[in-house]
Formats: sequence, C-alpha cells, structure tokens
Amino acid sequence: MKKLVGILLLANLLVAAFFVGRAYWPQAAAEKTASMNVDRLSLRSQSAPPEPKDTPPPAVASPVPVAEALCVEWRGLNPEEFARVREQLKALVGEQVMSFTEVPLNTRRWVIFPPLPSAQSAAAKLAELAAAGVQDAFVVKTGDWQNAISLGLYANDEAAGRRVREVEAKGVLGTRVEVLPRQGTEYFFVIRSEDPDALKSLSGIRQAYPNSQQSRVACPTS
Repeated sequence: MKKLVGILLLANLLVAAFFVGRAYWPQAAAEKTASMNVDRLSLRSQSAPPEPKDTPPPAVASPVPVAEALCVEWRGLNPEEFARVREQLKALVGEQVMSFTEVPLNTRRWVIFPPLPSAQSAAAKLAELAAAGVQDAFVVKTGDWQNAISLGLYANDEAAGRRVREVEAKGVLGTRVEVLPRQGTEYFFVIRSEDPDALKSLSGIRQAYPNSQQSRVACPTS
C-alpha cells in the first residue's frame, strides 16, 4: 500500500514539474530568436552604405571683367602746337594709365625686302633679284632700313599689292609692305586708355588750342 502511494506521489510531482517548466520554454525560444534577429540587424546596419548627404554644388568663380580700351583722336594742331601737346601728353603718360601714338594724315606704301646682315649680302641679293627679272630695286644705304632692298613706293595698298604679286611671280618671296608718312604731311594724336577719367583730363588741355578737335573713336586693332 505504501509503495502504491509513493508511486502516485512521484507521478504527481513529475506532472507538476512538466507544467511548471513548460511555461519557460516559449520565452527561451523567443529570446534565442530575438537574439539572432538582433545580430542580423546589426550586421545589416554595418554593411549598408551610408545615406548620401546633400552637398552644395562647387562655387563657380565669376569671370573678371576686362576693362575696355577707349581712344580719342586729337586733330587740327599746327606743327608748333603739335610739338607742345606732345610734351604735355608725355607728362600725362607718366602720371596716368595712358598711351598715345602720332599718326600721319597722308601716307604711302613701301614694298621692301627686309634688311640683310651686311652691305655685301644686300648687294648679292640685289644681283639675284636682277637675275630673276626684278627691276627698279636698290639697296637702302642708311637709316633704320639699312641693307634692305627697296622695291618701290606706292600710293595705296592696291598698288603695293600688285608689286608684291609681280615679284612673287618671279620667285621672290618674303617681301614686306610698310606704311610711310608722305613728306610734309601733318600728324594727329590717338590717345588710348582703359580709364575714362584719364581721358577726361584731355578736355582741359585742349582749351589752350581752340582750333583743334578731339573726338572719341574706336581703338585701332593693331
């Protein structure tokens, strides 16, 4: 009898232990599953590329404006006045950003072969030109064009161009056309500056020369 009671008590204890322990099984599985999911999320977050950030476009530097050159012609000066104004302009150039050129009113065109190293080489070249049939040529003896070979003076570009084509047809290449003032011609000034205020000072100087004229013009390209 005692043995039977002991067996029943043991069975009751086992059944009780089963139901008590069963309450903990789902929680353990959930914790295990949650732990695995956390690891997966952690791995994904580490391997995922960072979200792109909005970066402002690079700044583009604005181009620096180039100052436009301005030019004034000063005409109507007699030779004496022209010499005085030249000296006044030289003084202005030393004080302000300005330049000027002296332009002849009447010009002609000079067709030349550029200066050679010596008088002997110039004479030899002249002989070559004569052998090629080029006439009316001579060696320049003095001045800035010494040892050049003159091929003639012409009234305008058209006439000078014809002379260049004539000598080129005879095999003579390398000639040049220079602009020369006509003898006794008058001159005028072209004053150039990028500073409008610098050109305004010319009006005050002109008052001493009432017969002269100043006018704004397009600046020469060369």
